[in-house]
Amino acid sequence: MTHTTSPVQPQNMDTAAFLRHIEESFARIFSDGLCLMEYLPEDKWLALKQAGLLLPFLDEQHGGRKADQFEIQEVLRIAGHYGVPVTLRTGIEGALVLQPLQEFGNPAQIAQGLDLIFNGEGGGLAVTEPETSGAAIAREMQSFYEYRDANTVYVNAAKYWQGNSQSDFLLVAAKERKNGKLSKVINLLLVPKQYIRYEALKSEGLRAVRYAVNRIDAEMPAAQVMKLSESDTAGLRAFQNIFIRSRLQLVGMTHGIMEYIVENAEKFVRRDIKFVEYERREILRRYAVSKILYGFTCKHVSPDAPVAHQLMEANIIKTLATEFTYDAAQMLQKLLGAKGFERGHPASNIAIDFRPFTIFEGPNDMLYAEIYDQFTRATAAEKEAGVKLDKSQTLLMRLQSDNRFGTVSLPERALPDDIAAFLSRHTLGGACPLEKVFIGKVVAKLFAFVQAEADDAAAFLLKSIRKDILDCAYC
Repeated sequence: MTHTTSPVQPQNMDTAAFLRHIEESFARIFSDGLCLMEYLPEDKWLALKQAGLLLPFLDEQHGGRKADQFEIQEVLRIAGHYGVPVTLRTGIEGALVLQPLQEFGNPAQIAQGLDLIFNGEGGGLAVTEPETSGAAIAREMQSFYEYRDANTVYVNAAKYWQGNSQSDFLLVAAKERKNGKLSKVINLLLVPKQYIRYEALKSEGLRAVRYAVNRIDAEMPAAQVMKLSESDTAGLRAFQNIFIRSRLQLVGMTHGIMEYIVENAEKFVRRDIKFVEYERREILRRYAVSKILYGFTCKHVSPDAPVAHQLMEANIIKTLATEFTYDAAQMLQKLLGAKGFERGHPASNIAIDFRPFTIFEGPNDMLYAEIYDQFTRATAAEKEAGVKLDKSQTLLMRLQSDNRFGTVSLPERALPDDIAAFLSRHTLGGACPLEKVFIGKVVAKLFAFVQAEADDAAAFLLKSIRKDILDCAYC
């Protein structure tokens, strides 16, 4: 009798074999090319998902892989080699749909969502609104749901610039309305496509990702409501945690794009012109910082552990990863001259498509100011230990006492005297709103500097910090 051995399923492969399988699947599915100037073909996207692209985001109990942050970062990185929209869509469906769906959904909601993701056109997360500031979305959100009876809710929502906005369902963020008043607490609703109207948006970039204004004005089953928590405070924290985790994982996307930039620089750029070679090295220096941030998430973040305590780190990763990758994209486009502005050229696509990364999930300048605030306030662990920070304390003293820096610092990364002197001149409560932005940049880059194993990356970060110090002095 002949016995046949069935091929190992992606769920059961070891990490190395699984990642090879994903790389091979991308190469096979996109073997006839990929146009990033139009929507990603849904049949190819579904084939990627069915090949296992999103399995690292999926819990084992639902048919996914064992929780492993490295695998999450790697699938995002691999997707980045096929362009910004490809890794962005991977991140949207993985970090902003699958992970919240499994964390907050009940069994019926999870089953409904998974079926639409893995057998259909997937889902998106609908948060931002046309008339609401992204910086104050939790406070100013006007989308609401209202119970008509125990089995029915009325939903009224307008959502703006949602990735995957024309997919099979959206996880819609909304507040409950009772007696004509909006609650402060935000929950999610799993809203199938039949309840959603959309007005397609014409964007300058990211044309391969479906963006629209989505409007909902309909009654639907109350079973679609997905409560983040029974507690108001815990519910708001759970909503914020979705974005903390997303920012921590964002470096998987940016690092893959950075590698794509480096590949194209090596492929197209001449090295016999001194300034061109200097610019190429500048790209590589930013790539070295990207490696530091990528390594931090792989080592210090876990997909099945809370991330609320890592808000500062998440904002640092989001700002630095997007800032340096966008810098590199602009350099590549410039170095390629007219070629870099041709419609559909890799350099043109990257430069145009990546710009929104520095804006969405919080504009970088706003986040740098928040980094300053998060650095100068006691952490949850410090508060629990009874530690109180004195506002007259210098930033240097805070840096030396902050365990978030201490746990990742390498012994060889001593602070230069001039930067230490700058930190000694500023106290925890002494910065104006504008100074907070520039000092936040200094803090963010110091966080990367203390982890830099490569001397070239460390030197580049110190140079950048000194520019921020100068900007702070003249702001």
